[in-house]
Parts: sequence; structure tokens; C-alpha cells
Amino acid sequence: MKQFFSSLFAATAFTFALFFPEIILEGAKYGLNLWFHTLLPTLLPFMILSNLFIQSRMIQPLMALPGKYARKYLGLSPSGLYAFICGFFFGYPSGAKILADLLKTGQIGRKEASWLLGFCNNVSPAFLMTYFLTEQFHHPEKIPKTLLLLYGIPASLCLIPLFIRQMIHPSHPTSEKEKDTTKKASNHTLTFALFDACISDAIAVLLKLGGYIMLFAVLSNAIANIPHLSSCTSALLCAALEITNGIPAIKDAFPYPQSYQILLPFLTFGGICSLMQTGSVIKDTPLSWRNYFLCKLLLAIPVLSAGLIFA
Repeated sequence: MKQFFSSLFAATAFTFALFFPEIILEGAKYGLNLWFHTLLPTLLPFMILSNLFIQSRMIQPLMALPGKYARKYLGLSPSGLYAFICGFFFGYPSGAKILADLLKTGQIGRKEASWLLGFCNNVSPAFLMTYFLTEQFHHPEKIPKTLLLLYGIPASLCLIPLFIRQMIHPSHPTSEKEKDTTKKASNHTLTFALFDACISDAIAVLLKLGGYIMLFAVLSNAIANIPHLSSCTSALLCAALEITNGIPAIKDAFPYPQSYQILLPFLTFGGICSLMQTGSVIKDTPLSWRNYFLCKLLLAIPVLSAGLIFA
């Protein structure tokens, strides 16, 4: 049955591409433009630098002071704290990529990485402040409230249980395990070969992400061109697929502030495109994509509730 539906989907996609090439071309151009002008310059320098930090084992000294308090009060390792912070500042799928690399190099334990995965992979503040609130909605005064809703809620739901657990069981076995892991990690010196490998890895990941963005841009454009489909339904489907396309679609289909409130949980969830991107960077690790999906889905509920009350 699964093979039948896969074949049916492939045949439908091929037929659509054959009879509507202009829709495919328009969506592909938009996706590639988004990747080249937004994702590539934003993520490539950061991913190269982060790869260097991880592969050279520089995170431990870099996060030594804040890591000391994170371990004492939250039971987080310095590596876990690094992934948590970066995941809130650099956008999808940076947090997941960092956790996967830390896990592969033995600098973080599976249990800690699994807990952090659902919380430290978020839409970037730069995207929210510029594209979402300034360019699309023209409401920059919403920046503090939006940042509080989209980052404060996930951060609280992630850190408060860790703080309570650490207060009840200060010598939690996970914390000790992470301590042993970081002690065993050997130091690597910065070499040309390491630098070259970090650049190659970052480019390979970004090329794959570009493919996902282009594919979902085509799907969003195809949905927008379905005859007799209401603008509201089309906008909601586009937002569920890929949030960058979904923002202008929701803005045009719903009046403000309803459009703003609708988009808050979609921004938290990230869209199916970000889910696929996350799955691609954690596929060679024991991290669970299904658990990540459920966590993002559940996080969207309190964000929606708070948005309806305070927005």
C-alpha cells in the first residue's frame, strides 16, 4: 500500500510538472532566490565557525564560565548550553545541526541532546524582526512582545523542568555523564585540513537545505494556483508547508491582528520544510525526528494561547 501511494504521488508530480511548467519555474525561482539571498549569507559563515568550534573542541573553554552556572543550576553541560543559545539566535536548523555534531563527536550525551532538540531549534530573531514584523506587517513595535512569546515560552518550558530537577537531585546522573564525556574529549588543533573539512560540511548541508526550500516553494506555489480553493485555506496550507511563503499569504487572507495571531504558532512549529531540514541534519544520529515533531507541535499550543490573550 505504501509503495502504491508513493508511485501515485510520483506520477501525479510528474504529470503536474509536465502540464504546468510555469508554476514549477516560478516556485523554483522564488525558492532559490530565498536560499541564495537569505539562507546562504546568514547561515554559511556561522556554520563554518560553529563547525570549527565543535571539531577543535573549543566549546568547553569558550563556555567555561556560563557553563559552570548552567551545570550547577540546570544540569546542562557547556556543550548543551552552546547548542541552546545558538538554536535561539541563528534559526532553523542550526540548533539541530549543532546537537548532531556534538553527539557525533562525543561532546554531549544522548539524553541531554534529545531533551534540547525540541527547544533549541527555532526561527531566527533577525527573520522575525526584519522580514516578519517590519517588511511584511509594518509593526516593528511588536518586536519585544513577539520575541517574548516565541522564545520566552519554549525557553521556560525547557529550562524550568531542568532547574526543578537539579534542585531536587543536584547530582543527577546525566550531569555526571556529561562531565565524564567532556573530560574524555581530546583537544584538536586548528589545521588547514580541519578548516577545509568544516567549509565542505557547511556547504554540503546548505546545498541540501536549498533543495528542500526550492521543493517546498514549488509546492506552495502549486497550492496557491489550485482553482476554486479559498484564499484562507490556501494561505493556511502554505504556512504549514513553508513559513516564509506562508507569512505574506496569511497576511493577505486574514485581517490584522488575526493574521498576526495565526502566524505565531506556525512560526513556532516552523513548517514541514523546517521539519524536513531538521530530519536531514539528524538522520545519522540517535536523535528522534518523531519526538522533535511532537515537541514542536505541542509548543505551538501555548504560543497560540498566549498570542490570543496578549497580542
